[in-house]
Amino acid sequence: MIIFIGNLTAEITAHDLVAVAQLAAGTPVKVYKKPDGNGGLYRFGLVHLNSEKEGSKLIRRLQRTEMHGNSLETREYGHRHTGNERRRLDWRTAPWHEPERRKGERRAPD
Repeated sequence: MIIFIGNLTAEITAHDLVAVAQLAAGTPVKVYKKPDGNGGLYRFGLVHLNSEKEGSKLIRRLQRTEMHGNSLETREYGHRHTGNERRRLDWRTAPWHEPERRKGERRAPD
């Protein structure tokens, strides 16, 4: 099971994440950076665990945990297609400046 730990600050390393999550030594942890659409970087970590039971315990343990002033977001990691990875993180909240697609069709009633 892979656990997603999001909303990490710039100074957090994989070693810090292992310490906060109270993981056993040698547990695979990697911290990733992704552009957030505002010129900054969104940082998150992925933790690879052997069983779903360990994953559920980790999610419960890290709920409402804060690191360097940020509240951590913890959930099971969901794999995505590479086509979705090109989107901005805030694409749902970004304003749309084009005409509504359905209103732009030639068969749409006025």
